[in-house]
Amino acid sequence: MERDKLIPKAFFITSGVGMANDPDTAFDLALMDAGISECNLVEVSSILPVTAVEIDQQELTPGGITFCVMSRADGKSGEVIGAGVGYGWLFHHSKDSPPKIAFGIVCEHHGHYPGDYLRTKIREKLYMMADSRNREIEVNKVEVKSVEVAEDKFGSVVAALVFVF
Repeated sequence: MERDKLIPKAFFITSGVGMANDPDTAFDLALMDAGISECNLVEVSSILPVTAVEIDQQELTPGGITFCVMSRADGKSGEVIGAGVGYGWLFHHSKDSPPKIAFGIVCEHHGHYPGDYLRTKIREKLYMMADSRNREIEVNKVEVKSVEVAEDKFGSVVAALVFVF
């Protein structure tokens, strides 16, 4: 396998909500709503290569192995569930030149939380990740979904940063 074969060229962020009479169907519906249900999803951690660019969501090949950073929350009737993902670029600093992008980081958060809480928590986590690497960060995007699960239903929410090769 070529060394650079698994370096993503691009990525997009998506999210979805599903509600159904059983938890597995609710999750499948959330993936369908997000446009990633026909993929074999492989969850990865949190680094974006400096050369990757954010693109509009695109249709993926059904059955393809699809790498993503995914956030998921599930719940039952009356519960609030939320999931979110965000990313930012970290910078190199040099006294001889202006700051330049080193690489990107991605983080997620999920649980029984409303959207505002998730947005705040994801931003906090991105800043903590940057601080632990002694870098400055420019937070570019945070996407969250949060809903109250309908009566007599199970619910699922997903948010994902999907890599494109």
